[in-house]
Amino acid sequence: MFDPNGPLPPAVYWRRRAVAIAVSLLVVALLGWGVIALVAGSGEPESAPRAAGTPGQPVAVAADSTPQACPDEAMRVAAETGQPAFRVGERIALAVVVTNTSPRPCLRDLNRMLREIEVTTPAGRHVWSSNDCYAESTNEQPVLEPGKPVRNDVLWAGLTSAPGCAARQDRVPPGDYVAVARLTSLTSAPVPFRVVP
Repeated sequence: MFDPNGPLPPAVYWRRRAVAIAVSLLVVALLGWGVIALVAGSGEPESAPRAAGTPGQPVAVAADSTPQACPDEAMRVAAETGQPAFRVGERIALAVVVTNTSPRPCLRDLNRMLREIEVTTPAGRHVWSSNDCYAESTNEQPVLEPGKPVRNDVLWAGLTSAPGCAARQDRVPPGDYVAVARLTSLTSAPVPFRVVP
């Protein structure tokens, strides 16, 4: 097999064998390269998300952007009065103001029965509350944007009240009063105002 026989010089047969071996090796190498390229291009890792209709383009995977519940420590509750003094018999403008002090939007239940504005004397004696004679619940879970106050305005008729609306309502006399706002267990700083003759 290795000793060339034939009418031609031995060098011719050796060259032919060398060419045949080289061509065979080249064919094997090309076939191997083609198989590797085919396997590599036939799929992609499952961990690489793609957008439908745009092969090869990665999809931006957004984090969960649903606002979470506002914790108490991210809430500021304030009471406001429309003006520093009101006349006897005049409707008195009050407000509960809730502000999200965190750096991101969050959800907070502002159900009508969870918020309250109370009027007391400077000594703390109960005079009136927005919840004394009001028992209607509401479904309010707004997204509170950072630093953006949410106001709930109340017009007080200037009459006394008791929890459960059990006592007779009388016109409040002239004097000094204090408004305090609440949202569940959160309480505002007291805001003084006057009722004048």
